[in-house]
Amino acid sequence: MFVLTVVSFPGWATAAGGDKLVPVKLAPDAPGMIRFETCTRPAYPEQEAKQNHHGVVTLRFLVGADGKVKKSLVMTSSGYPALDEAALFAIAKCNFNPPVINGKPVDAWIPVQYVWKPQ
Repeated sequence: MFVLTVVSFPGWATAAGGDKLVPVKLAPDAPGMIRFETCTRPAYPEQEAKQNHHGVVTLRFLVGADGKVKKSLVMTSSGYPALDEAALFAIAKCNFNPPVINGKPVDAWIPVQYVWKPQ
């Protein structure tokens, strides 16, 4: 059996068009926070599980002012393309509270890590 842990970096986002980190609130309903009811846990790729592959993939994804993921990128690979792809596929299905800067919804880049490991 394998465990998947999603490690987000709540409280920080990067406004689209720039690379400066800007703080956001840490409350679950805060801007930029994931709406967990919209996300499902990604399936561990069957072949990777059979071969006992595990690792950490760090993603950076662009959340639009509408709360939807517009784009996602692998910043650091797990070392296994199938695990990286499963994480990208999963984050694309999620919705977020729109990031807010100066009271206005904006597009922003947010980092997250998926930790794939045997239990």
